[in-house]
Amino acid sequence: MILDHLAMLLCDYFAISWYGWDYFKFGLGDAFSRFCYTWIYSSARPIIHNIVLFFFFGVSGISCTLSRSNLKRGAGLASIAIIYSYCSLFAEKVMGINSVITTFGVLHFLAVCILLYALIAFICKKQPYHISIVATGIIGIVLILYLCYTPPASTPKFFGIIFPPKDAWGNLSLFYNQTDISPGDLFSMIPYSAYFFAGVLLAPFLYGNRKSLLPKLDGKWNKPVCFIGRHALIVYIVHLVLLAGILALISFLFITPGDFGI
Repeated sequence: MILDHLAMLLCDYFAISWYGWDYFKFGLGDAFSRFCYTWIYSSARPIIHNIVLFFFFGVSGISCTLSRSNLKRGAGLASIAIIYSYCSLFAEKVMGINSVITTFGVLHFLAVCILLYALIAFICKKQPYHISIVATGIIGIVLILYLCYTPPASTPKFFGIIFPPKDAWGNLSLFYNQTDISPGDLFSMIPYSAYFFAGVLLAPFLYGNRKSLLPKLDGKWNKPVCFIGRHALIVYIVHLVLLAGILALISFLFITPGDFGI
């Protein structure tokens, strides 16, 4: 995720200010820019991106089954997501950074999924296999809508948080595009909620006894990984600002002296 966002930042913002629109020139900076450009627009990226998202959202779904209070987690994450939206609005309207407003990004999406899980768990009286049955139904509905239904042009744009800007076959939405509602980041409920509830579905079978699947791999060596896992939200929020700051500093000092390049 961090490497992908670094490539996006360089390709969409800094490389253009560093080299102009025709920035494929000679030198180390150009080589890295060329690599980022090639990766962002490669045919492999959508495939790898979806695999990473499947595991990321699936693990989030599994985590719900291990949490003490998903209502508290979901509400807290929703609050942070709203603050994130206002910060993105400030970055675009005040700082002049284009296309960063985020009204329904990954934080908003996960908050809705977690709160939806909390509601389902309440209705199912926290019976894990009953929750898995409901998760199976949600996955089925999401996939059917994703594969078989195209919202008409008259659909209110608000439903852009439910239906994706492109369907399963790559056709653009008839009633909105991403820049209409969340240009900086958009994770619609279809199809990504299927990834989340796939984790919910599998959780009772994988972690029914709440024990590690690979106990022999436990040990001090994985403390850095566990640390990042425990602080994943902080890593997500901070890494974009940190990456942009580092690239801006490089721009200011070495490539476009006196200009941060944003």
